[in-house]
Amino acid sequence: MKLFGKKTSLLITAFVAVVFTLYFVFNTERFRPLLEINIYLLGIIVLANFVGIFTNGLFTKFILEPFNKFISVSESLYVSVISSIGNFFAPAGTGFGIRALYLKKKHGLPYSEFISTLSGNYVIVLLINSFMGLVALYFLRDQYSAQYLVLTIVFSLMFVVSLALSLIRFPLSEEDRVAKSKSWLVKSFFRVIYGWSKIVSNKWLILRLISLVSANFLLATFMYWAIIESVHLSIGIPELLLFTVLGSLTIFINITPANLGVKEAIYLFSSSVLGFSVSDILLIAIVDRGVQFTVLFTLWIVSLRLKAKERLNLEL
Repeated sequence: MKLFGKKTSLLITAFVAVVFTLYFVFNTERFRPLLEINIYLLGIIVLANFVGIFTNGLFTKFILEPFNKFISVSESLYVSVISSIGNFFAPAGTGFGIRALYLKKKHGLPYSEFISTLSGNYVIVLLINSFMGLVALYFLRDQYSAQYLVLTIVFSLMFVVSLALSLIRFPLSEEDRVAKSKSWLVKSFFRVIYGWSKIVSNKWLILRLISLVSANFLLATFMYWAIIESVHLSIGIPELLLFTVLGSLTIFINITPANLGVKEAIYLFSSSVLGFSVSDILLIAIVDRGVQFTVLFTLWIVSLRLKAKERLNLEL
């Protein structure tokens, strides 16, 4: 089943690549702005990607603390790098698997507790982004359409569910409940719930995590503005907020490497609200993917060299 999933992911990726290539060949003129891209803004986009990876690392560092797993800032950055590389270059979910395996081997974090940290990440990201999506849609209410209605319903459901989960605390004792069960599945379930309870019961931790996700959202908004401006397009503030929200929420539809095709499909579905054409969205996607590829490939090379140097020092 897992192999079938990987094959399906690769087939979808190949299909998207072929469709894009054909569109590019028959619409070359529409991609001319790439030849006149703003180099200064391109540098800003690269820097924003590096900062985003750093803040994601800090999120991992903070959310591990309730489980008595303490990692340095440099190690949290490394975990963020390897996870980002896995999600971008490999089939769906690989980055999360790499992170779970690393934390299990290096720090003894059980997979059930890793799922708790992952769910904590998802709940907070959903909460912040769905709220910002609703704010953006409120200011875009004059552009009412079928797509607008769908987005409003989806964001409303996301916000209600994530808010409810963020307020829930399960009065469970891991030792009592888990010890009584002989089923591995039940034990794992209770450990995940207990782990989530430890996260939400720490108000200071939740405040730090919300602050980090909010800062990351603002960073992503600024980055998307730079991407759009770099190819000589323009966008209003409400549309920009919605564009950022849609881009951020594609992590929950992790089907292809780097969500190739998925992200663009969501933008195309929302194009009537965003005010972009097909060629505009593809222009933005090329810059976005190109910078991500360059940044992550560079970090991958650097991490390989550091690992090789570390092994050499150990041997000496």
